[in-house]
Amino acid sequence: MSPGEPLQVTPQPAPGLVRLLVGEVKIVGSLPAGAVLLCSNHPSYRDVFLFGFLCPKVRLLVDAKVFTFPFLKRWAIRWGFVQVAIPTAVGLLRAGEPVAICPTGVVEALGEDLQPYKTGAVRMAAQAGVPLVPMRIRYGNYPGPWVNRFSITTQNVLLFLLWPFYRRGATITLGEPYQVAGDDVRAETAELRRRMLAL
Repeated sequence: MSPGEPLQVTPQPAPGLVRLLVGEVKIVGSLPAGAVLLCSNHPSYRDVFLFGFLCPKVRLLVDAKVFTFPFLKRWAIRWGFVQVAIPTAVGLLRAGEPVAICPTGVVEALGEDLQPYKTGAVRMAAQAGVPLVPMRIRYGNYPGPWVNRFSITTQNVLLFLLWPFYRRGATITLGEPYQVAGDDVRAETAELRRRMLAL
């Protein structure tokens, strides 16, 4: 799937998987209708299902590697996932579709949100002329600091395999939408991070 490929698909949420993998989900705040760019932290691979639970029409931007495996590609398209690319995201937003992204681009197993934020979210929102909506996911149970002895890749594999031990529900908190100009993407990305951490 190339970044510029037309995406004619209606996302299908997976509420059954959310109940199985996460448990009860609480939503605090509301999501505006229409085209917005949701920006969330990324504490678990289970996050991908929460976006569809929050908004069935949302298109989640994911790493291109997801589309290199036939089985994953099939389900990723069904769930409305889209390869990360600024032109594709801007096109979807201008067409009126809500889009979601995790600005760090990596899973952080302790939910601490310490990895640096990439500037893509600000660039997408500015080019499409849509508001950013800060979002934070908190799970009812995180692993202990023992995971820090491993690399991030190993942490992610371990937590993917041990998900039944961390099935304690989740809370999704939505912040106020706001506009960015894109004149200073680093400063505006820092402001996005500040708003997300404040939730």
